[in-house]
Amino acid sequence: MDLDYKIWTDLVKNRLYLVIKGPISDETANAAADKTMQEAKKLQTGFTVITDISQAHPIGSKGGIEIKRAQAFLGYMGVKRIIQVIPRSESGAAQQQGNPPQGYSTVNTASSIEEGDAILDRSA
Repeated sequence: MDLDYKIWTDLVKNRLYLVIKGPISDETANAAADKTMQEAKKLQTGFTVITDISQAHPIGSKGGIEIKRAQAFLGYMGVKRIIQVIPRSESGAAQQQGNPPQGYSTVNTASSIEEGDAILDRSA
């Protein structure tokens, strides 16, 4: 099974969405990073991002490099805020996962794309 991903923009909300599921080979990580950068070019400075890679599993050695490449590009393009979708814990709260990507002071978490949208819509 190859990478299952969907990357799209909402121009009205000035928002980028990224959902990746399944095993991530180096080639598909590169394709997803390229698509992320292509979509980000459609947005205005100050855009927001919601990512869901909670069900992604890297199988290549260079997937992390591709993620960092895309993150650096988002920073260069003027991303304002990022929401990471992560699984809920047994207590029902979204678990904190890792550190924010390099160059970003904070990354908020949500348990779904819809919750991430609601968080960003409230702060707009």
